[in-house]
Amino acid sequence: MIKKWLAIFSFSLFSIALLAQEVRVKIDTNAILIGQQLQVDIDFTFPSNLQGFFPHLPDSLGPNLEVVAKTKIDTSEKKGITNFHQQLKVTAFDSGYFVLPAFSFGYKNMGDTNLSILVSDPRLISVFTVAADTTKPIKPIVGPLPEPYTIMEFLPWIVLALAIGALLFVAFYFYRKRKKRPLFKKAEQQLPAHEKALDDLARLRLKKLWQAGKVKEYYTELSDILRIYIEERFQVAAIEMTTSEIVEGLSSHQVNDQAMQKLKSSLELSDLVKFAKANPVALENDTCLNQGIDFVNETKLVETEQKTEEVENVE
Repeated sequence: MIKKWLAIFSFSLFSIALLAQEVRVKIDTNAILIGQQLQVDIDFTFPSNLQGFFPHLPDSLGPNLEVVAKTKIDTSEKKGITNFHQQLKVTAFDSGYFVLPAFSFGYKNMGDTNLSILVSDPRLISVFTVAADTTKPIKPIVGPLPEPYTIMEFLPWIVLALAIGALLFVAFYFYRKRKKRPLFKKAEQQLPAHEKALDDLARLRLKKLWQAGKVKEYYTELSDILRIYIEERFQVAAIEMTTSEIVEGLSSHQVNDQAMQKLKSSLELSDLVKFAKANPVALENDTCLNQGIDFVNETKLVETEQKTEEVENVE
């Protein structure tokens, strides 16, 4: 009696285990037009204590059915039952009756090598063509759609527009600048050579270079001021000449001996400091600058009397 009940109980468990594995393939329609899509929902359920295997579905389900989209396999578990779910979008590009093939699913006990297989039922799909409307005239074939423009096609025009804009801006800038410029330029009033030299000598004194220990810099600047004055006043290339050459070059000009001696004394002391590293005393530093000022004042070009005579002649 006990053996009988054990047999019944074992058979019941076996039946429940068999019922627990299930494959469901559901389609939303079995008839479509060419190019339309139908939805296929695939579910595979099995006890959670088993290991299930969902098939890898290719992009073509036979020669006529194409998978245009598919979701990832979704796994869920409820009350000891695991469910695998995947959704497909299937279409066909030819008319006729096509079979959605059967799909094979596997399951086995954990650690077991024996694999059991469940196979879904195939489905028949009807694909129809669109009926032509014979009451309307045949329309010409629509040409290919134009491709969208790329940035490289616009780039030459952008560069050209920027170049034209830049040229217009430059032209406008110079036009405005020229418009503001007077027709006849006023002659720039240049300081006479002696005024420039006296201003430079006054600034040199205010710098107090030799008092700060910059004796060589002091005498170099003093020598340069005097040489520039001689070049502008007498048109003698004094900047490129030695002291003796300057004195010789001024000999043909009306420079009195006293002024010449002051110039020579200042330039010679400057040469000694620059080239022989002489170190004059404070009195010599100040005297050298004063001699330069005296030379400029005694040799400056005075035009006052000439201008006065011209004014009187006009009156």
